[in-house]
Amino acid sequence: MTETLSQPPLQPSRTSDTGVSVPAHCSVGVIVLIVHSDTLGRYLPEGTMVRLVDSAGKTYSAIIDAEGISRHEGVAPGKVAWQLVNTHGQHLVAVDDEPLDPCRAAAAPPEIDVAMDETTIQATYLPPPISLNLRDEVTSTEADLLSDEQLEQLRLAGNNATLFLHGYNVPLGQHGVFASWDKRTDISAEPLLTTAHMASSATILQDIDKVDIQVPVNRGYVASNLYHTPTENGSDEYRDAYCNGSGAYNWFVHMEHRLNLAAGMNEEDWRPYTRMVGIAWLGDTGSVDFFQAELNAMAAGRRLVALLEQLNDAGIAINIISHSLGARVVLTALNILGEQERHQWIDNIYLWEPAVADNALVNDASQDSHPLGMGVFPDAHKAVKKVVVLHSEEDGILGPPPQDSPSFWQQVAEIISPAAVWAHELFSADDMLDELIGSFGGAYGKKWWTFPAGLSTPFIRYYSNKAPADTVSPPVPQPIPVGPDPYGRERAARAWQEFRALAIEEAREALASANPLPTYDLLAPLAHHAVVSEERAAAYIDTLQWLVGRNWRAGKSPRPALGSIGFGEVRTEKDFIRNRLDRKVFDFVDQTLWLFDHSGMKVPSDEVFGKSYQEGIVDRIKETSRFGRYE
Repeated sequence: MTETLSQPPLQPSRTSDTGVSVPAHCSVGVIVLIVHSDTLGRYLPEGTMVRLVDSAGKTYSAIIDAEGISRHEGVAPGKVAWQLVNTHGQHLVAVDDEPLDPCRAAAAPPEIDVAMDETTIQATYLPPPISLNLRDEVTSTEADLLSDEQLEQLRLAGNNATLFLHGYNVPLGQHGVFASWDKRTDISAEPLLTTAHMASSATILQDIDKVDIQVPVNRGYVASNLYHTPTENGSDEYRDAYCNGSGAYNWFVHMEHRLNLAAGMNEEDWRPYTRMVGIAWLGDTGSVDFFQAELNAMAAGRRLVALLEQLNDAGIAINIISHSLGARVVLTALNILGEQERHQWIDNIYLWEPAVADNALVNDASQDSHPLGMGVFPDAHKAVKKVVVLHSEEDGILGPPPQDSPSFWQQVAEIISPAAVWAHELFSADDMLDELIGSFGGAYGKKWWTFPAGLSTPFIRYYSNKAPADTVSPPVPQPIPVGPDPYGRERAARAWQEFRALAIEEAREALASANPLPTYDLLAPLAHHAVVSEERAAAYIDTLQWLVGRNWRAGKSPRPALGSIGFGEVRTEKDFIRNRLDRKVFDFVDQTLWLFDHSGMKVPSDEVFGKSYQEGIVDRIKETSRFGRYE
């Protein structure tokens, strides 16, 4: 309910040098100078608008000048609060050298006392977050590079960059949001303005932006967001879904925060907080199309090369952390760098629950058990100084299916219609099948599955609109074979010749373009190689034809996931792996005793935080490199 106020609820006054108090309505306004800078000592961008509200509910807008100062004149003495406009992610962490919690400051801007005639306030903010979107198509590599300002931020913050790449089936999402001042009615966060006062000044405050939350909200500040009822505000699910963002941004917020805590930040003072570089890529292809997600991961890895080149040229140390299928993005980029003789560009990579084969890092492509040669990255090791794998045999997504489960195909038969037997697509890709596949050994093994009775495989679906029909389409049975080519063998042979020629031509055109990283279509499964030769293209199509002739059965079982068993098996098979483990060039963290969920690191238990984040990642980074400015 709105009440009529004859005077402001706060009664600031001016006290003269002789001790005489003058009522606020008779006094001359205060000049408030706010000096805005970030924790790296840089002034906030010139031209940024700042809106200050005084105890009378009046708004005073000002623009930050070249020296980081916003000047607000005529402000009533007493308490004031302010907010940056359209500048997200630069959270307030200190005022006049007194630390503030950035989440509380975003939920309800802090109240600061100002007095006649002039008050200067020193405001310190976090630098903005840094992220790159490798999901959308681009016409130039410039879109995959950092700005000069972002490079400067990394230089000032310890001259290092820690990249994080999310895993499979993660959409881009969006940042979490707190409501703007005029939307708040919950006074538990102690806002400057009372409910009645906010209502009376709504026309003034209505165009103050919502605040994007780009630091994690872990405690009870969500009460200031009134888009949902108060009964929802206390739950962890509400806090994570609405205040910490969604998709890739949710991952970035959580990972960045835990890395800072593991590096030594005390939550009482956020000024040491370091921004990582979040890399978003197109992994959300649906849980029944892991193969396409793998292709997207390799395409993103090719694009990631440009960023690694930029950071290396700028003399900025590089550390990379990936989760799940994000490992394929990283290893693709490193394999390309290794092929191009760009050695030891990366200080450390941390493959957390990597959804790649356990022998992915061997240096011999002939050891690849993947039927299309997508399993091994033989030159990746050349580009990095140290590789650490964090794995867990308790990861049910990467590990084997439960032993006591019913037959997988028995369960699939109950979901998939028999009419789909000769279809070119897998008809039933709904949530029921997604859930079944996810629980039956997870997404990792889907690239190997051959559906029974001629159902489409991921390979067929990928090539169904790229290759001549007779190369990938299952034959339609006829009661009595007729004609000169009753079984279509000659047509299929001609189609394969045509397909082989198309692939060789794609390789030839890419070589002729002189582009060090050309884009491939038919040869996309080989995108972890910098350039595909004509010979490799021909061999690839020959292998594809062999697979089709065997009804897409490779004749080999898939290697177990590196994120499930680590180097356990491959170290006994390969001297290369064993030697690098002995020299600690390759290393591992066996998380089996404390990590029981494929994504358990996003909101970690105390053990995961201590043993994986601190001991497994950050302490090791500090041995040979740095995370931010932490010692």
